Amino acid sequence: MNEKIYKYSETVARKSLTTNTKAENYALTLQQMYSDVNFVPHFNDEEILLEDWGISFFHKETQDEIKWVIIAALSSFINQTGYQVSHVLTDEKFKSFAIIQENNCLGISKMIISDGIDFEIINDENEF
Repeated sequence: MNEKIYKYSETVARKSLTTNTKAENYALTLQQMYSDVNFVPHFNDEEILLEDWGISFFHKETQDEIKWVIIAALSSFINQTGYQVSHVLTDEKFKSFAIIQENNCLGISKMIISDGIDFEIINDENEF
């Protein structure tokens, strides 16, 4: 079973990516979900429920983990389908992760450096 899981996490190399309206709509849905989770004010531990998505969380750390799961879903979708969706996304941070995955599929490697709040994208390993 581990072999099958690993297969889905490998980057699928492609010569080009394609566009598709349904893929773009799916990416926009994930972006809205990410935005809704991201912009909920959460200063103290309290129960938060996003009824539209059926998502609830209590701790700030859980909120951050949910955002990463949504980013992982977007990246996996791009990787498995070969669809380019970054051109329709408007949230710059979320769009950056789509671009990174699209580039990975095309063989263009990038590195992300984060301090937990902000992140920087390095195009060439020599820049680090």
